[in-house]
Amino acid sequence: MYNTIIKTSIKKVKPYLFIFPAAFMLGLIILFPVIKVFIYSFQDNIIQEPTFVGLQNYQTVLADARFPKMIRFTLIFTLGSVAMHIIIGIVLAVLLNTRINRAVLTVFRVVFVFPWVFTAAVVALVWQLMLQPQGVVNAVISLLAGKTVLLEWLGKPWLAIISIMIINAWRGYPTCMVSFLAGLQNIPEEMYEAAALDGAGRIKQFFALTLPSLKPVILSVGLLDAIWTMNLFPLIWLTTGGGPLGMTETIATLTYRISFVEFNFGKASALAVISLLLTMIGVVFYMRAQRVTDE
Repeated sequence: MYNTIIKTSIKKVKPYLFIFPAAFMLGLIILFPVIKVFIYSFQDNIIQEPTFVGLQNYQTVLADARFPKMIRFTLIFTLGSVAMHIIIGIVLAVLLNTRINRAVLTVFRVVFVFPWVFTAAVVALVWQLMLQPQGVVNAVISLLAGKTVLLEWLGKPWLAIISIMIINAWRGYPTCMVSFLAGLQNIPEEMYEAAALDGAGRIKQFFALTLPSLKPVILSVGLLDAIWTMNLFPLIWLTTGGGPLGMTETIATLTYRISFVEFNFGKASALAVISLLLTMIGVVFYMRAQRVTDE
């Protein structure tokens, strides 16, 4: 009897023993730094002699004149980028889902995925060169306008915001496009044939059939994209550095600036914890959306 109980217990525990090393390493790599940042957020003078200061770092961060400006830009940038990603992604996914020559379709799919391949450093460098006053963008505008146009795309506050959103839209749309293309290929062709027999044209089919069918995918991809965009760092830091006048500062770039430019690690840790809490809220919404999709 005891042997049976022991064997049953070992059989129940064995799966957990197999995943324990991986779970331990993940905990060590992910949880330990998070806990350290959380502890640092309540301390000052971390490098030399850590001193407990309670919620002072959080109060300092929230009272910082840069904080409201950063929150405003983060919201504008996130909502604008996600909207452009979804719109461009859906349009291209629909175009790539049409029945044309398979070889031609493959070429277009590869071309449209190109922005996904390049690193943030390469994208930032190329777009910086293109958006210079003597760059390609101004040259094209000058050609169309019939006169010399020298816009400072990354030097003027609102132009910089628009430029960053366009750059991020160009680099980020392939993620949404691929997800929407997979969703489109799961819609039965018979539904479109039935809609065509009922007299529905392409546009009506898109709004009455395609969009409702893609709704769960759009919700999931949109929430995930919002989480990624809200925490975007390299693309912004390498193009505008959070400028001009802090107009393109995000929570990630401000955390980096406070930490490695101003060397105020306690204040930076407090801002990082705030960022973590906002991200976790987004993750909760994403998990709920996934649950609704699965049901």
